[in-house]
Amino acid sequence: MRMKSLSIINLLIVCMVFAFSVKLNALMFGNESDKAYLPPPPTTNGISSIRCITLGQLISDGGSSFFKSAGHINQFFSLVESSEVTGTDYIGLQKNLNAAISYLEKSRTIYLQLKNQAAVTPYNQEVISRLINFDYGLFQQEYSLFPVIFAKVKGFLSVGDVTGIYNEFYSCTGCILDLLYLLKKDIDAGIFPEISTVWSVNQKYSEIKLFGQYVARVFYSIK
Repeated sequence: MRMKSLSIINLLIVCMVFAFSVKLNALMFGNESDKAYLPPPPTTNGISSIRCITLGQLISDGGSSFFKSAGHINQFFSLVESSEVTGTDYIGLQKNLNAAISYLEKSRTIYLQLKNQAAVTPYNQEVISRLINFDYGLFQQEYSLFPVIFAKVKGFLSVGDVTGIYNEFYSCTGCILDLLYLLKKDIDAGIFPEISTVWSVNQKYSEIKLFGQYVARVFYSIK
């Protein structure tokens, strides 16, 4: 009986962690931006006339895969960092790099669907109006946001181009993948990775993380 109770408790904990993880990914990467679009029109029987996954779900799924990729690339960086002391663990580097690539490829596929679906979905003009009239300068100053990255966010949202944000997600993940493929070529050949490429990968992951987070912060502020 005690073992059964423990199993139930463990199951509940796993469910809670999973739910929190999904919510966290949404909080960190472009959440609420789907509110800039009108929901699919219902048919007479109350069922949506467009049978597809929602924009909100795509945002969450894309962000989840992105952060899983980032987790593995951080492990890759850790192995690179420790290689001077412990020696180069090519198996560990290869394992984490392959996982990072796999999750990022999945994320980019989702962002392709997201941007294509958004492109044929009408905007919610009330939300677009809030974006256009938002005080971006004051917001950036109040929260000490990095000016260069926030300026990029402002460039899209201040003109109501939310679909452009999704295009950026797709483009940026593609740029990172190109760098990861370069790293993979070296690692698979047993060659220590070019450190300048490692630095570029780290920077690109950091930039898109902040870009997605700043998008989320703006949309939370106009709710």
